[in-house]
Amino acid sequence: MIDEKIIKILSRIYLHSNQENYDFDKSVGTYKIPDTLQEKVLLQNSGVEINRITHYQHDTVVKELRKLIADNDIREISYHLFLKAIGTGFHRGLQPVISYSFAAHIPDHTFETFEDERFRNPCRICGITKESWENDGKNLYDLYIGYCRIGGYTETLLDLQEVLTFEDIQSTENDLKIFHKLIEAIDHAPENETPTELLNRISKEKLLPKSNTTSRTWLIRILAELGIIRNSLVADYSSLNGFIPYWKKLEWELELHNKAPNHRTEVNFPLSAWRGKLGVDHNAVKQLLKIDKTDHTN
Repeated sequence: MIDEKIIKILSRIYLHSNQENYDFDKSVGTYKIPDTLQEKVLLQNSGVEINRITHYQHDTVVKELRKLIADNDIREISYHLFLKAIGTGFHRGLQPVISYSFAAHIPDHTFETFEDERFRNPCRICGITKESWENDGKNLYDLYIGYCRIGGYTETLLDLQEVLTFEDIQSTENDLKIFHKLIEAIDHAPENETPTELLNRISKEKLLPKSNTTSRTWLIRILAELGIIRNSLVADYSSLNGFIPYWKKLEWELELHNKAPNHRTEVNFPLSAWRGKLGVDHNAVKQLLKIDKTDHTN
């Protein structure tokens, strides 16, 4: 696990102004350490690799995700990390629960291209690209500051591989208490409240300790993906219940986009299909809280 002090140092490195040697063929860039950085020795001793460039291939990623899930019990740690993220502002804890739900249900398959030429690179089944080069150092930093990936991304593998190195991860009763306060706030939303208005209310009411705009935004996106925040298009939608094909999610997102009053509006399925009157799916809440070996639903 990367120390908080190192994350603060990395925040001064992973800036656009520090990017260098961008490889247009691989669509990946590296970052330089500024000459003015005073903590160079501390960063070097941390063992963090600033530019860890990795080549990913779809079929290999799918196999590694399935093997990782088969060989390890990740449900419990992903649950505790998620509660810690909500209760303490540990942003690194947001991603694992969504990575686990994706990896646990992804079917064994090889890359399947879209017939439509607009979608030549992502697999129509899972959304993972046929191949890509990634700066794992930068991508891992993003996860630590609360920027998440939902769906078919190679960061799912990066995330879970690091999670397996974590030790003594345990959420507290206070974390659970804050989680329930958040759920109650969503469940009692004004009838016509939008996701943006929900975010503003959560921020104003200071429901989430040490949260920021980025972490709050991804938190409610995750809650929608898990089915805790309902959506008006697909009843009982939840990534906890099984695999949802990438092509199908694209269809739902297009339908949502076509229904938007302004078609230039950016929509995010399933979150954008929520309004306050839909409230919370408490069955999904119970399902999430049973992800641990202990039933915390009472």
